[in-house]
This record gives sequence, C-alpha cells and structure tokens, in this order.
Amino acid sequence: MTKRVSGNLIIANQRFHIEAPVINYTEPPYWDSTKEYCIDTQNYHPTCPGGVPYGKLPHPYTKRYSTRGPLRRYGNNPPLEAVKAVIRQFVIHHDGCQSAEMCFNVVQNERGLSCHFLIDNDGTIYQTIDLALMAYHASEWNTNSIGVELCNRGDALREPNLYQSGKLGPKREPVKCTINNHTILAYTYTKEQIDSMTRLGRALQRLLPNIPAEFPQSSPGVQLWDTMPASASFRFAGYIGHYHLTTQKWDPGPWNFKEFCRGLRGQFSLPIYIKEPEEKNPPAPAIPDKTDALKDVTTDLYKANEQRADGGFFPVGPWGEARLWHGGVHLTGKGDNPVFAPFPGRMVAARMGADTSIGSTNFVLIRHDMALGEARVVFYSLFMHLANESNADKPAEWTTKSDAWKNGAAGSVILLDEPIEAGSVIGHIGKAGPAELSRAQVHVEFFSTYELFTEIKGAPWQVVDGTSGGRFCDSKQVNDIIDSDKDGMLSKQELSAFFSGGSAEQTHYLVTLHVSEWTSEPSWADALRVPKDFQKFKPAELDQLVDEQIKPGLWWDARVASHAKLPTDGVVFHYHPVSFLYWFNQQLLDATASAGPGTITADAQEIPKGVTDDYGDESGTSMRSAGEDVEDACNQKLTLEDLVQGYDAPECGTP
Repeated sequence: MTKRVSGNLIIANQRFHIEAPVINYTEPPYWDSTKEYCIDTQNYHPTCPGGVPYGKLPHPYTKRYSTRGPLRRYGNNPPLEAVKAVIRQFVIHHDGCQSAEMCFNVVQNERGLSCHFLIDNDGTIYQTIDLALMAYHASEWNTNSIGVELCNRGDALREPNLYQSGKLGPKREPVKCTINNHTILAYTYTKEQIDSMTRLGRALQRLLPNIPAEFPQSSPGVQLWDTMPASASFRFAGYIGHYHLTTQKWDPGPWNFKEFCRGLRGQFSLPIYIKEPEEKNPPAPAIPDKTDALKDVTTDLYKANEQRADGGFFPVGPWGEARLWHGGVHLTGKGDNPVFAPFPGRMVAARMGADTSIGSTNFVLIRHDMALGEARVVFYSLFMHLANESNADKPAEWTTKSDAWKNGAAGSVILLDEPIEAGSVIGHIGKAGPAELSRAQVHVEFFSTYELFTEIKGAPWQVVDGTSGGRFCDSKQVNDIIDSDKDGMLSKQELSAFFSGGSAEQTHYLVTLHVSEWTSEPSWADALRVPKDFQKFKPAELDQLVDEQIKPGLWWDARVASHAKLPTDGVVFHYHPVSFLYWFNQQLLDATASAGPGTITADAQEIPKGVTDDYGDESGTSMRSAGEDVEDACNQKLTLEDLVQGYDAPECGTP
C-alpha cells in the first residue's frame, strides 16, 4: 500500500505543515491513540474480544492517554501557548519491533499505552496523538514530554542477520554502545530515520520553543551514556533517551544525541569576521576546533575592541568615558558586514529603523538555553548598532520568516520567538557613536538573570556587585585599576590608556551585577545629576544629552521583560562577551579532548536481566505510571500567564 504523506503535524487541535514525512492520526491508516478500542492493522491481528484491549498490563486499560497535569482545566482543548510552555523534553525510544505497524499494535492494542510519534524503517513519521495530550511512554516524565518510538529491533547480538535480507527496510550495521557500564551490540538507525528525526526536530524548534537542541552530558559537549539522577532528569530540557530516565531501559541504544543536536544547533561561531574574507559569500567564522587557534582568534577579538574601538569597553566606559556601567564591548568591522549568532537560541526581540543623531539604535536580542556538562545555563546575547535590515539588499533570513516582524512597525521594538541556529546571520554591522567617534561597529553583550557556571569547578569568573551605585560603577575593584590620578572619576584618557595599554586582562573575567543601560528606570536624567562625573554640564545640557544620545537606544521595558523572561528592574549579571565566547567554547574543547576518541574495546554482552527496550517491557512500568492521572490541586491555581512564564514556583513545582 502506498503511503500518503501530508506533512501535517497536530498541536492543540491546530495543523502545522512541516517539511517532514508525517502521517497524522486523522489520515490513513488512522492510528489514533485516543480511541478506546483496538484498531486493526494490516499485518498484525490483535485479539480484542468485544473491542476491549487485550491488556498484558496487570489491569487492562481502555484509555491510552491523559491530559497533562498543568493543562487539565482545559480538558482535551488546551490553548497552544500553554502547551508550548509545558513541553520541554523529547524522549527518544526504540521500539524493539520489526515495523511501526507492529509497534502500534503492541503499544495501542496489547498494552493500552501510547507514544506521540512512531518512525518506521523508511523514515515515515506516524503521529498517533495530539502533542498537547499526555501519552504513556516515559512514566513520571510524561507530564512535560513528548516521545518517539524509532523502529529498531535493537539487539544485534541475539539476532545477528535480521536486516541482511532487506525485508525489514534498509540494511543496518551492528555497533557497540555502552549504557550504564554495560556494552551492548545494537543495530544502528537508518539514514531515512535520522533524516526524518532531524526534519521533525527543526520543525519543533519553531513550534515548541521550550525544547532546546540539548542533550544529557557527562562533561561539556560529551554525551552521557548512563541514567541520570531523578532530580536532574526532571529538570532537564531538551532531547533525552529512555535509559537516561531509568536503569530498566537501554533504548534508544546507539542513538547519537550529540551529532543529532549539532545538526539542529548549527556551527558555533564568532560574531563578526576578524579579517575581511577574500571569497564571495563566505561561511560564518566558525569557532576553531583547536585550543591554540581559539586563543588566537580571541586575542584578535580583544584587539578589535581595546585597540581599535575608541571606546565601548567592558565593564565601564560607554563611548570611552565616565564611570557609567557598560555591559558589553564594541567591535569594529566593515560596515554592512554580517553579524552572526555565536550560539543557538531564540530571537525574542528586535528593532530596525532609521538612524538617529548617534547613528544606529537597531538591535536583536537572543535567549540561549544550553547545557554545559551537567549544568543548564540560560543567558542572553544582545547585538546593538546594527544596520537597518529593512533596507538590506539581502536581509537576514529571520526577517523573511517571522509574521510578527512582517506585521511590526519600523523603528519599534518587536517581540519575537524565532529559532536561531548558531552561525546564522542575524544582522549587519551599522554605524554608531557621537560625531567624533562615529564609525562602523557593533555592540556585543552577554548577560544572565542569575550567576552562571557556579556548578563548574575551577570557573574563573568573579562577581562584582555594582547594584549600590545605580548607573555608575562604585566598585573600588574596577575603578582603582583605571583611575590613575585617583580623583574618583574615570576620564577618556585614563580609560584609553588602560584598555589599549595591555591592562584590560584584569577585567576580562569579572561578572558585573548592575542595572542594564537599556532601561529607562532609574531615570537617566536624575542619575547623571548626582555624581560629579557630569558636573560640567548644565541641567538643560544633561536633559539634551539624555534625549539625543541615550533615550533613542533604550528598549528594556516591562513589555519586553515579560516576554523575554527578564527582570523588570533590569538588574542582571554581565559577562565580558569575548571572554565568555572563549571560555564557553574552551570547555567543550577540553572535555572532548579528555573524553578520547570514544572507541569501545570491550566485548559485547547479553543485555542484563531486568533491562529491556519498549517491546520487552510487557508490564509497561517504564511507560505508564500508576499516579499519572492523579490531579495536583496546585495546578488549578496556575493561570495561562503563569504557564507561559514558567510554572516552577515552589508551591506549584514540577517533580
């Protein structure tokens, strides 16, 4: 029978066409996991007396799904925004079956279970239930997850010639994988399955924004092949295997989470070209894969700020003067050259419009949700003083995809939720600065709402609490190393001498906690009147300075903060962006080097007793929990806004 593939995915009763071979449950062969009866299949004929499930579980189930706890007030029709907020894990299984048809028969008809997706040997994706509903595939983790059963018989030691004839689809090679310190000989996945999973993952990056392209790690960038502590697995966001959740399972066996997520995330890159590329349409400036080369490009980025930018230093000295906090650095480059996303993330806000009296105030803001070893790190990158993409001959791709952007007003701050791959063009270098400093440059900034990297041993970052000084740095740790004449102020000459003279290394690993310069509160006009730094200005001159040089660039207000999950008061932790790029990527290089080539020399063994894949789990205990239908009264208190903002308050927490 020829498969008719529509490519229509269903979430919250809405259809989304995606570039993947999807057949959903409203289409032939109508594999619908919400139906409380057996659904006959062409090649597998279950025994279903009276239309009731056969039921190999201790108690036969007629209902093979439930509603997610936080969404139960909506029944089977939760709003899409609430669904997006709740789902943050994608659990990958292999089914232990010969085909997706056999898997559906076993899961639906025999056991009263379900899984959102089945991917057949040839890559066909069957969606068996609305992603808004809770399928029974991963026990206690079902509330916040979706799941997929990749068709794979699994155990190549027990059935060494199973795929040689080609009757079960493309031939597969056996490969060793070591899960929970036990070496297993397992069948690989077909190219068609990997391609379909990648296409599905790309679509879900746009449709389910709280599933980042991350995977469990034993060290930064190195795949974990063991079961995680329950507390860590419940907190995890991203793609995760069944064996990461419970020692009872070994599925999905040799699935390469690192390579899969790398395909979704893109190539980590530098934000700008350090040297003007010679070729036409060159690729993004990729992060080097060797430590010495990474050090060299980092040194060049420091120079692009400290020796060539004439200001825009970190952590003080916007435009190269005064004790005003400055959360990023200015990097010089050729006007209209592309600016790249260094890491994958979601663009949450942007502004593009005509230049002001101080040049470009255009920006993009990206939220990054990433794993670094066992630590989950959430941070933001800001790129300011960009060229106007609305006038670009070849605008950044995100501007052509976003409906919110297309419908927004020029020059206004537009709230977005666009997936951004690392290495993708997010804008182009604009021109900015007061008249005497105006030149092609981009402001690059990294900040977070909490102190990052505290869980990583040996991290060099040192926090400076600058909240008491408001908009001005009152930290002796910062001011004393720059203030050469010890008059309590920082002049243009002192800042230039410090940063261009080789002393700036003392600030490279500071983490400064202070109010962002992009907020309107506390009042800029009032703030500049208090210290002696601006005493040479008359009140009217200060007001003019604020109106002409500061207000045009402001964007951080309550509306943006709520949407981007930022504090309304604008107080965040700022990191030197060049140091951040170097250190984060160096952690990945170090971990990869220490992990070795990854060759498994141990002999494959029989799968231990008590460990199985989904076909072997006849009791269904690793897929359906007895307590999954129990309602948490606290969920009734959560509003739609609570869900969208995150519902991990102590009184209404997830496990």
